[in-house]
Amino acid sequence: MVRIQKALADAGVASRRAAEQLVAAGRVTVNGRPAEVGQQVDPDVDELSLDGRPVGGPPAAVYLMLSKPAGVTSTVADRHAATTVVELVPEELRRRARRLYPVGRLDRDSEGLLLLTNDGEWAQRVLHPRHEVEREYAVGLEEALDADQLEALELGIELEEGLARLAEPLRRMTRGEVRRLEGVLEPASGPDPVWYRAVLRQGWKRQLRRMFGAVGAPVARLVRVRLGPLELGALRPGGLRELEEDEVAALAGQSPSILAAMDDDPAGETPSEATGGSALVVTLDGPGGSGKSSVGAAAAERLGYRFCDTGVLYRGLTWLALERGVDPADAAALVRVSSEIELLPDAAQGYVRLLAGGREVTDLLHTAAVDSRVSHVSRHAEVRAALLPVQRALAGAGRLIMAGRDIGTVVLPDADLKLYLHVSLEERARRRAGERGASADAAALARIEAELRHRDGVDSTRAVAPLRVPPGALVIETDGNTLEQTVEAVVGAVRRAEAERVAVGDS
Repeated sequence: MVRIQKALADAGVASRRAAEQLVAAGRVTVNGRPAEVGQQVDPDVDELSLDGRPVGGPPAAVYLMLSKPAGVTSTVADRHAATTVVELVPEELRRRARRLYPVGRLDRDSEGLLLLTNDGEWAQRVLHPRHEVEREYAVGLEEALDADQLEALELGIELEEGLARLAEPLRRMTRGEVRRLEGVLEPASGPDPVWYRAVLRQGWKRQLRRMFGAVGAPVARLVRVRLGPLELGALRPGGLRELEEDEVAALAGQSPSILAAMDDDPAGETPSEATGGSALVVTLDGPGGSGKSSVGAAAAERLGYRFCDTGVLYRGLTWLALERGVDPADAAALVRVSSEIELLPDAAQGYVRLLAGGREVTDLLHTAAVDSRVSHVSRHAEVRAALLPVQRALAGAGRLIMAGRDIGTVVLPDADLKLYLHVSLEERARRRAGERGASADAAALARIEAELRHRDGVDSTRAVAPLRVPPGALVIETDGNTLEQTVEAVVGAVRRAEAERVAVGDS
């Protein structure tokens, strides 16, 4: 069972937001009766109609590889862009897919290999850090790097998200490699660049341009030539082809038989045409014990949004480290273990469940042992960098509330709406005691207050992604509130932001 707006979006009728408006306008029926916003339907059983015409089932999955030219935007729709990548896809393929969107992004000035699909679950698998899908680039510079620049890039560059590292040593491309590359690229004006080969497993925004810029070597030309096992080859700018079944499976870290047998996830979401439009991405930050998880999950359910509690990622990693005897100070070991944790959707479209080491540990994440060590695990730049791509991948579909301690500042700094829950230490201690089922006597509360005070100190003073109120955030004071009152405040803020978005779009 899925919500009516998701069923309509999956059928290619419209984005979720637009589908919701169609339902509200009375244009949609289920089994001959007027549909209601948020109504649960079974697309395989129920008969859906729009304006009296039957709505078909979801389209067959489409997987494309495109050679993106420079000057083309990697979005579904952008009123400021002359051309988007979807416009390069032939009309027949667009009709067959109904809704295509890019898997990850290449910035407007970058070129090369880009994937497009209508399969949101596959896209999230490709982007998940556990698969460590490598991205290989040809980096064109105006002049060769000197020894100091090479050493700095080899050691890593400190960026806002953490320590940016190359997955393999940077090397100068051979003459043969340069000839083959230039044979498939559009000629560039000006002198020929000096080409280097760079490999990443991290996927931060404009990462290579920022890394090379930090050492005084601005990138003149950037071409992605490989994504995992998939190579650009002889595909010329603007050219595309459909992927083979084994390529689709390999990119998602699956065997072809497993991929073919996977069911469509009824709680999942595919990026909609409204990404960057009216479907909001909302961040919900606050200190430990502020109620972000409970409030965010309840508000998301009321709004028909997805919800992600990023805290479970760090708690799950902490639990697994304790289970394996991994030292919380050993960042490299923690990063290796992080490949064994995975968020799972629940029936309410929330990503609050977690697999760790192949075991679901959701109910084990709020013990005192995890509470006392999670700050030490989450403070490592390398750990946060390893978990960042999976968080950002979820946001690509829009219509999401994501909760954590650095969501509005680091993970999703360009979110549509940023909220921050403020609550006193004493109130948080009482709530945490309730979560643990502990008594609320003075001694127990004092112990919990001490834990939270320590956690606040670590989180707010750490060098990487410290806890702070995001710029432009709406601060919601929750002391004395019931859960329902705080949920209502969040729901009201989101609905006001949605209304403002629609008003701006209509103006």
